[in-house]
Amino acid sequence: MKPAARRLPAWAMLGVLCWLAQPAPVIAAEALDQAAMASGFQALESACFSCHSPDATPADRIAPPMAAIRHRYLMDNPSLGAFRGALVGFVNDPSAANARMPGAVKRFGVMPALSLDDATLGDVAYYLYHTPLDAPGWAADGYARDKARYAASARGPVTEDEYRRYGQQLAMQTKTALGSNLKKALKEGGPEHAVSFCNTQAEPIADDMSAKLDAAIGRVSDRPRNPANAADDVELAIIRDFKAVLAAGEKPEAALRERGEQVVGYYPIVTNGMCLQCHGEAGTQVSPATLALIERLYPEDKATGYGVNELRGLFVVGMHRTESED
Repeated sequence: MKPAARRLPAWAMLGVLCWLAQPAPVIAAEALDQAAMASGFQALESACFSCHSPDATPADRIAPPMAAIRHRYLMDNPSLGAFRGALVGFVNDPSAANARMPGAVKRFGVMPALSLDDATLGDVAYYLYHTPLDAPGWAADGYARDKARYAASARGPVTEDEYRRYGQQLAMQTKTALGSNLKKALKEGGPEHAVSFCNTQAEPIADDMSAKLDAAIGRVSDRPRNPANAADDVELAIIRDFKAVLAAGEKPEAALRERGEQVVGYYPIVTNGMCLQCHGEAGTQVSPATLALIERLYPEDKATGYGVNELRGLFVVGMHRTESED
């Protein structure tokens, strides 16, 4: 008897079949908004591709490839406006109920909320809409071409808005480096393995990203797990402001402060379902075994009892001041 054919999950089938259709119109590069294309690519590079990798093998994936996501959203949203609205809407409120790829959610879980402003998310949608990531060969050739074409300017930020968005990119790169490794740890050994990973690897990863990105990047909280991450008075005031904004149903905007020769950006860390395995209610969302390990590794822990979409803390990004050329 012949063995039954193995069916691919729906999200993977999209990746195989997406080259069959290109719903988005093809527009000459010179007719595109190049500033939006550059901003969108840079945000994808810093916040998205580490999980939604263009070239990861199926066995190594921790999230569906961005090409399959693009195709799925284009199926229902052929116009740029509809595509942007659907994509931005989901990223601002990721949940199983809002997901258009239930097979991917079943395999990988719901993605965390990202602290990207709507203008940047709009640029991400603009880039994805106009870029055929799902075309054969794009991962091998188009990705490298766009990486060179849309590389971040070497000039550095000057205006407040430029500092805010540049710091956001650095925070998102650090968050995705931490998050992608944390998802792998959860996949490999569950919440206990994730707690052990955070205990030994979270700070070294943040330090490595600080050195790589030439910035001072850290995380702080008003309810820290590690006492070394306790917020100071300035950070506590920003946390209170961000909590008030979230309580009003709005998205906090990054705060900027000057500190010596640095411009410091403060970016919200908001909880999601994945966070609650280690930061939720003790005994229900956080298992007794996980809680026992937390109490052993972090005897001064204050970081349980959170719900979804609550402020967990801040990314703090210290950037070198760039002198204006004027």
